[in-house]
Amino acid sequence: MKKILKILIFCTILIAFVSHNEDNLGFAQEQTREQLKILFDEATELFQNGNYNQANEIYDQILETSPNNISTLNMKGIAYSNMEMHSKSLKQFYKVLENDPDNTRALLGMGVGFGNLGEYSESLAYLEKADKIKPNNTVIQNYKEIIENTLKKYPYTPTEKPTNTMKQTIGKIPDWVKDIANWWSMGNISDKKFTESMEYMIKNKIIIIPENKKFENTNELKMISFIRNNFSQWSQNDIPNDEFYKNMNWLIENKFINIEKTIEEIEYESYLFDRYVQKILKNKGSEIRYIEYPNPSQDVIKKFLRDVEKWNFEEEVGRSSNSFPSPTYEIINETYMIKYKIYINEQPQGLPLDHTSTLQNSFEFWEKVELKTNNQDARIIFEITNTKADANVWVTWVVRNIGEGVLGHAHLGKGVVEVALGDYNCDGSFQLYDVKSVEKIMTHELGHSIGLPHTNDKENIMYPSMAPSYAYCILS
Repeated sequence: MKKILKILIFCTILIAFVSHNEDNLGFAQEQTREQLKILFDEATELFQNGNYNQANEIYDQILETSPNNISTLNMKGIAYSNMEMHSKSLKQFYKVLENDPDNTRALLGMGVGFGNLGEYSESLAYLEKADKIKPNNTVIQNYKEIIENTLKKYPYTPTEKPTNTMKQTIGKIPDWVKDIANWWSMGNISDKKFTESMEYMIKNKIIIIPENKKFENTNELKMISFIRNNFSQWSQNDIPNDEFYKNMNWLIENKFINIEKTIEEIEYESYLFDRYVQKILKNKGSEIRYIEYPNPSQDVIKKFLRDVEKWNFEEEVGRSSNSFPSPTYEIINETYMIKYKIYINEQPQGLPLDHTSTLQNSFEFWEKVELKTNNQDARIIFEITNTKADANVWVTWVVRNIGEGVLGHAHLGKGVVEVALGDYNCDGSFQLYDVKSVEKIMTHELGHSIGLPHTNDKENIMYPSMAPSYAYCILS
């Protein structure tokens, strides 16, 4: 009895010890996560201020502990891209896609990276995949449009990809594989059981799909039905193996079958990717290859800084609204028809987004709005003038910081209207806003120029704040 009691006591102590260690392990993991979060936030602050080298040093610290951290790899890739270190940027995004093949930020980064190296066909392939996953993403669509237009203007010879020599030839397929395919085609086993069987066979090299065997069909329902019938025929030896392999490849590409790669395969594919990038860099140096960088924001800001003195922004903004003539008006059918003459400054050179229609839309918005002045109905009429001295309002687009968190500037009632076309708040480099954001800012500032103050109504165009969207920022 004493022996039994001792054993029971020992077991109790052991269980308590194990539980204590498990708790400590969980606490340690939680501590590590918290430390990594602190490091990531610190790096992000440096990144947003454009201190990419310092940010990357901290990202490297994080990756030592968590080598496949998707967010960190993406941020490091964008940092390298902003530093114009495009081959290094591509390698970071490639690592992301190894772990998360549908990561749209990494796909976009790959598209931008290959575009920066003049490898436009490869760039477009990644952008199209990203667009398929997120079809309404403005940034993806903007980059895709640029690459498509560049390809039309400047055809080139794509760099040949290195061949994956690890791909094996197809051997004899065991009869039991055909039995499984036959059972599935007749509905005797579920789709899940069939795909699990296929996964097992592929992972264990019983079935190996050659890279050159592709079958394209966009209608999934019809394709699945076709494959089921096709497998039935194949299991009865009525169609050749090649046809079966094509269908298997389609199932894999469309993720009906998932395959885990070996460490050796992953490392070898990474090696081939590095070789591919190096070949592109070599071709870029030896060929007369036109490079039209996908992100035009950087070119815009460079040209602006060169031309800023010519435009005399500061001088114009410093002008008092009193120095502008007052708008004219007449009363028609008991309604004030108030006419504003508008002088429009030219857009910064090289701007890829045309905001002429943006301004026109803003004019039309206010011309349709029913207003009140002196307790009477009022309507606004805008008229374009080419003479600055005659203008009641002078409109200009700017690509400089107007002020911390400031998107535009306008004198109340008349005077200068400034609308920012971008800022440094997305990724630490200057990034253009998309057209819709600029239009919203323009409409808001024109509201001030015709005498409207801010409102507390968040749904009203005169609400004092908004979050702009970007045209080319990967972090959007």
